[in-house]
Amino acid sequence: MVKENQNLELLNQEDLKGHETFNLINCIVNKIDLIGVFELNAYLILENCIINNLQIHSCWFTNGLLLKNCIIKNYIDYQMGGHNVSPIVIEGNVFMEFFNFFDCQFENRIEVVNNVFIKGTNLLGNKGEGFENSFAEGWLAENNVGNIDLNEVEVR
Repeated sequence: MVKENQNLELLNQEDLKGHETFNLINCIVNKIDLIGVFELNAYLILENCIINNLQIHSCWFTNGLLLKNCIIKNYIDYQMGGHNVSPIVIEGNVFMEFFNFFDCQFENRIEVVNNVFIKGTNLLGNKGEGFENSFAEGWLAENNVGNIDLNEVEVR
Protein backbone atom coordinates (compact mmCIF):
# COMPACT_ATOMS: atom_id res chain seq x y z
CA MET A 1 0.00 0.00 0.00
CA VAL A 2 1.31 3.42 -0.96
CA LYS A 3 -0.22 6.75 0.03
CA GLU A 4 1.37 9.83 -1.46
CA ASN A 5 0.83 13.58 -1.27
CA GLN A 6 -2.07 13.45 1.16
CA ASN A 7 -3.21 15.21 4.29
CA LEU A 8 -4.17 12.53 6.80
CA GLU A 9 -5.88 13.10 10.11
CA LEU A 10 -5.03 9.67 11.57
CA LEU A 11 -3.03 6.55 10.76
CA ASN A 12 -3.51 3.61 13.12
CA GLN A 13 -3.30 -0.17 13.39
CA GLU A 14 -6.52 -0.71 11.41
CA ASP A 15 -5.02 1.12 8.42
CA LEU A 16 -1.99 -1.19 8.44
CA LYS A 17 -3.79 -4.54 8.80
CA GLY A 18 -3.37 -6.94 5.92
CA HIS A 19 -0.46 -5.06 4.32
CA GLU A 20 3.02 -6.52 3.98
CA THR A 21 4.41 -3.03 3.37
CA PHE A 22 2.76 0.32 4.12
CA ASN A 23 4.38 3.37 2.56
CA LEU A 24 3.52 7.00 3.34
CA ILE A 25 5.35 9.46 1.09
CA ASN A 26 5.16 13.27 1.03
CA CYS A 27 2.23 13.39 3.45
CA ILE A 28 1.17 15.67 6.26
CA VAL A 29 -0.14 13.52 9.10
CA ASN A 30 -1.86 14.91 12.16
CA LYS A 31 -1.49 11.72 14.25
CA ILE A 32 0.07 8.28 13.92
CA ASP A 33 -1.31 6.18 16.76
CA LEU A 34 0.45 2.83 17.19
CA ILE A 35 0.33 2.66 20.98
CA GLY A 36 0.39 -0.93 22.20
CA VAL A 37 0.61 -2.49 18.74
CA PHE A 38 2.61 -5.58 19.62
CA GLU A 39 4.05 -7.29 16.56
CA LEU A 40 3.22 -4.80 13.82
CA ASN A 41 3.54 -7.08 10.80
CA ALA A 42 3.64 -4.43 8.10
CA TYR A 43 7.01 -2.98 7.12
CA LEU A 44 6.27 0.69 7.76
CA ILE A 45 7.90 3.32 5.56
CA LEU A 46 7.39 7.00 6.41
CA GLU A 47 9.27 9.22 3.99
CA ASN A 48 9.29 12.98 3.43
CA CYS A 49 6.37 13.53 5.82
CA ILE A 50 5.42 16.10 8.41
CA ILE A 51 4.05 14.30 11.46
CA ASN A 52 2.41 16.40 14.15
CA ASN A 53 1.93 13.58 16.67
CA LEU A 54 3.77 10.22 16.56
CA GLN A 55 2.58 7.78 19.25
CA ILE A 56 4.55 4.49 19.33
CA HIS A 57 4.62 3.47 23.01
CA SER A 58 4.96 -0.36 23.19
CA CYS A 59 4.93 -0.81 19.41
CA TRP A 60 7.03 -3.64 18.02
CA PHE A 61 8.13 -2.93 14.45
CA THR A 62 8.60 -6.66 13.84
CA ASN A 63 9.22 -6.36 10.09
CA GLY A 64 11.10 -3.10 10.32
CA LEU A 65 10.63 0.63 10.09
CA LEU A 66 12.07 3.22 7.75
CA LEU A 67 11.57 6.76 9.05
CA LYS A 68 13.30 8.98 6.52
CA ASN A 69 13.45 12.74 5.88
CA CYS A 70 10.49 13.55 8.12
CA ILE A 71 9.76 16.33 10.58
CA ILE A 72 8.25 15.03 13.81
CA LYS A 73 6.84 17.79 15.97
CA ASN A 74 5.89 16.05 19.23
CA TYR A 75 7.61 14.41 22.19
CA ILE A 76 7.92 10.69 21.41
CA ASP A 77 7.65 8.11 24.19
CA TYR A 78 8.95 4.77 22.88
CA GLN A 79 8.83 2.35 25.79
CA MET A 80 9.20 -1.43 25.62
CA GLY A 81 9.77 -1.18 21.87
CA GLY A 82 12.09 -2.80 19.43
CA HIS A 83 11.53 -6.56 19.10
CA ASN A 84 12.36 -6.05 15.44
CA VAL A 85 13.20 -9.05 13.25
CA SER A 86 14.16 -6.62 10.47
CA PRO A 87 16.20 -3.41 10.84
CA ILE A 88 14.84 -0.11 12.07
CA VAL A 89 16.30 2.81 10.11
CA ILE A 90 15.85 6.40 11.30
CA GLU A 91 17.53 8.66 8.76
CA GLY A 92 17.54 12.35 7.90
CA ASN A 93 14.74 13.42 10.24
CA VAL A 94 14.19 16.46 12.43
CA PHE A 95 12.80 15.71 15.89
CA MET A 96 11.47 18.91 17.45
CA GLU A 97 10.99 17.46 20.96
CA PHE A 98 12.72 14.86 23.14
CA PHE A 99 12.65 11.27 21.81
CA ASN A 100 12.40 8.97 24.85
CA PHE A 101 13.66 5.40 24.31
CA PHE A 102 12.90 3.42 27.49
CA ASP A 103 13.59 -0.29 27.99
CA CYS A 104 13.62 -1.11 24.25
CA GLN A 105 15.02 -4.46 23.15
CA PHE A 106 16.26 -4.24 19.59
CA GLU A 107 16.65 -7.77 18.22
CA ASN A 108 17.98 -6.59 14.87
CA ARG A 109 20.07 -3.57 13.98
CA ILE A 110 18.91 0.00 14.52
CA GLU A 111 20.45 2.72 12.36
CA VAL A 112 20.21 6.35 13.40
CA VAL A 113 21.92 8.48 10.76
CA ASN A 114 21.89 12.17 9.73
CA ASN A 115 19.10 13.22 12.10
CA VAL A 116 18.58 16.41 14.09
CA PHE A 117 17.47 15.87 17.69
CA ILE A 118 16.68 19.38 18.86
CA LYS A 119 15.99 18.33 22.47
CA GLY A 120 17.99 15.10 22.30
CA THR A 121 17.32 11.44 22.93
CA ASN A 122 18.41 8.75 25.35
CA LEU A 123 18.70 5.98 22.74
CA LEU A 124 22.30 5.24 23.78
CA GLY A 125 22.02 6.69 27.28
CA ASN A 126 20.89 5.50 30.68
CA LYS A 127 23.92 3.21 30.96
CA GLY A 128 23.72 0.65 33.74
CA GLU A 129 20.06 1.34 34.47
CA GLY A 130 17.54 -1.50 34.49
CA PHE A 131 15.70 0.21 31.65
CA GLU A 132 18.76 0.73 29.42
CA ASN A 133 18.05 -0.17 25.79
CA SER A 134 19.60 -3.39 24.47
CA PHE A 135 20.95 -4.07 20.99
CA ALA A 136 21.31 -7.78 20.08
CA GLU A 137 22.69 -7.07 16.59
CA GLY A 138 24.28 -3.72 17.37
CA TRP A 139 23.54 -0.19 16.29
CA LEU A 140 24.82 2.43 13.90
CA ALA A 141 24.72 6.11 14.85
CA GLU A 142 26.42 8.60 12.53
CA ASN A 143 26.24 12.30 11.71
CA ASN A 144 23.44 13.15 14.11
CA VAL A 145 22.99 16.65 15.51
CA GLY A 146 21.97 16.78 19.16
CA ASN A 147 22.62 14.44 22.06
CA ILE A 148 21.72 10.80 21.48
CA ASP A 149 23.17 9.44 24.72
CA LEU A 150 21.39 11.45 27.39
CA ASN A 151 21.11 9.87 30.82
CA GLU A 152 17.59 10.90 31.54
CA VAL A 153 14.05 9.70 31.32
CA GLU A 154 11.35 12.11 30.37
CA VAL A 155 7.86 10.67 30.74
CA ARG A 156 4.89 12.87 30.06
